[in-house]
Amino acid sequence: MNKLMDVLIIGGGPAGLSAAMSLGRIGRTALVCDDARPRNEASEHLNNFPTQDGIHPATWRKEARRDLEKYKTIQFFSGSVASVEKHTNFFRARLSSGEVKDFRKVILAYGIQDRLPAIPGLKELWGKAVFHCPYCHGFEVRNHKLGLVGNGKFLAHGIPMFSALSKDVVVFTNGPADFPEELKLQMKKNNIEIVEKKIKKLLFEGTRLQGLEFEDGTAKERDALFATPLLPFQMKSDIGQSLGCEKNDMGLYQVNEMKQTSVPGVFAAGDNMTMMQSVLQAAASGSMAGAGAVFELVNEDFLKGNSYEI
Repeated sequence: MNKLMDVLIIGGGPAGLSAAMSLGRIGRTALVCDDARPRNEASEHLNNFPTQDGIHPATWRKEARRDLEKYKTIQFFSGSVASVEKHTNFFRARLSSGEVKDFRKVILAYGIQDRLPAIPGLKELWGKAVFHCPYCHGFEVRNHKLGLVGNGKFLAHGIPMFSALSKDVVVFTNGPADFPEELKLQMKKNNIEIVEKKIKKLLFEGTRLQGLEFEDGTAKERDALFATPLLPFQMKSDIGQSLGCEKNDMGLYQVNEMKQTSVPGVFAAGDNMTMMQSVLQAAASGSMAGAGAVFELVNEDFLKGNSYEI
């Protein structure tokens, strides 16, 4: 018999695991579905997380799941969610195993899929010498020869932060720079070089970046790169889209303070709903999404006169 569970959590990363803890602590039943595609799989450490600074991402996830073992209402499924259909009073999910299960609420915690410019070497060095977040990896490469690969408003927004990490920063626009002249002048005052040449490939040995080679045959030495993502962001799953969850101009789910999406009963947490993308931020939003789901569940049960033992 398909027993109705409280919450389906799609994604077993920081957001999903933190949501599960919020649910477990109030005795709610939840199934965490994890298809083992963490965004930070290529990284050797996660940072900017008090008490966990520098831990390997896989170790963090293992320890988080161990913390959840005492919450007997939390279950795990190793696989993906093929589809979710909204019915009048519940959501019906079909798992990659073929199983069909019903839930009262859904938390979308599957994150985003990084899309990078088609430059040979970027993918190979992703998480090793090419990064996306100065908070996550900037400290380890401070005072090195840094490069920023990107263009437009998104890159321009982060230039002051990267200039605080090193006095040797070069911006590679991979074509004509799409910056206001005022910003170009300010960058020049801060000794930030702009290279508008088309990038042919990255030069590297093993996981060590040596530099960038351009289509005109010239090269520029660099120790590490930060690359801005291609927009709009690409989700790891289309479940939210199929349910009708609204997105913003960046391609991220629109949520309220409790991480409720535009679809009643559906919450979103982690990198799929904010530009502040880090493990700590994902965990915090997951905790809030779990609390949001709990709030709705307990109030629904209270009105029906139902009570549960934890």
